Amino acid sequence: MNDQGQATVELVLCLPLVALLLAALLQAGVIVSDQTRLWHAAREAARAAVVDPDPRAIRQGAESSGLSPVSLTVRPQAPYRSQGQPLTVSVGYRPRSIVPLLNPLVGKLELHARATMRIEQP
Repeated sequence: MNDQGQATVELVLCLPLVALLLAALLQAGVIVSDQTRLWHAAREAARAAVVDPDPRAIRQGAESSGLSPVSLTVRPQAPYRSQGQPLTVSVGYRPRSIVPLLNPLVGKLELHARATMRIEQP
């Protein structure tokens, strides 16, 4: 029996699986990074909202994380805010796939973060 080239054939058969596994691991790292950035965006937007009721300042605080576009919800709305009461900012983001093969899985994913702070300005 001649075993020449067996290792090459085994490598060729396993290489796509290993490449897909590495790509999935890389994509998971990107999603974890995006979630961390989204938590930061929620905190920054909440901080902006408790000191300034201007919606542009709140959105700018949320987008300072570098994630765009983000969905943004602030509760309570501006007319119902009073000093010392809690204010909650919810932020949502749909991550983008960096691996086209994983796009059907990542495309269905939506990340969310929320931050609550006490209103400082009346």
